[in-house]
Amino acid sequence: MPLNDMYQIALIIQLAASVLVFVSLLFVSAPYGKFSRKGWGLMVNSISAWILMELPAALTIALCAWLFRSTLGWGWVFLIIWETHYVYRTFIFPARMGSGRKTFPLSMALSAVFFNVMNGFINGAYLFRIRPLTDPSWFADPRFLAGTAMFFIGFAIHVDSDRRIQSQKPGPGRYIIPQGGLFRWVSCPNYLGEIIQWFGWAVLTWSPAGLAFAVFTFANVFPRGLSGHRWYRDNFSDYPVGRKAVIPGLI
Repeated sequence: MPLNDMYQIALIIQLAASVLVFVSLLFVSAPYGKFSRKGWGLMVNSISAWILMELPAALTIALCAWLFRSTLGWGWVFLIIWETHYVYRTFIFPARMGSGRKTFPLSMALSAVFFNVMNGFINGAYLFRIRPLTDPSWFADPRFLAGTAMFFIGFAIHVDSDRRIQSQKPGPGRYIIPQGGLFRWVSCPNYLGEIIQWFGWAVLTWSPAGLAFAVFTFANVFPRGLSGHRWYRDNFSDYPVGRKAVIPGLI
């Protein structure tokens, strides 16, 4: 099958999956973390599952860069920006989890592997082969500059929120009301950071592949942010009244 056809099919699947995931997660919370529960099949070690889930995203786009190296052009800049996130998510974040977290549904880990392979292919194929960047003047374009700023602001929010959760959590399976940073205004700033980050990616690459990933990210984490916000309010009688779920001052 020609590469362009594979790319188009994968892009359509990803956009369709975004709708399905968004609607599903409005009614059923993904069964990990504070929503962990039985009934989702075989459970595996959480740290191993996290590495298994995230590693394909880092490897697939790197493989695309190698396969399409003859047309890579200035696309290596996009590759470095992408890998900044996935090196953190694949290796640094799980290393900070601690050994207390025990299990994660294997079914969810495998579905994430499928998505990350597809997403890495969509972005790698488009950026390194279908529309490779050959003109470095793009790096002075307002879209690249604004998108890159968005990406790293979102990444910083994401990392800082993860750090606060991990440092304040009293132990495995035990939760407190997170404090500091953007937790002053929202229950799930880590999800807000991811949303900002990947919409920044869509802008800095100015690509349908980047936009599809941003839409999927929103569809995946925004409903979970709503669920997490409800969980905090249901389980802590002193939860801050003015704190929103994901977007400060709105929802």
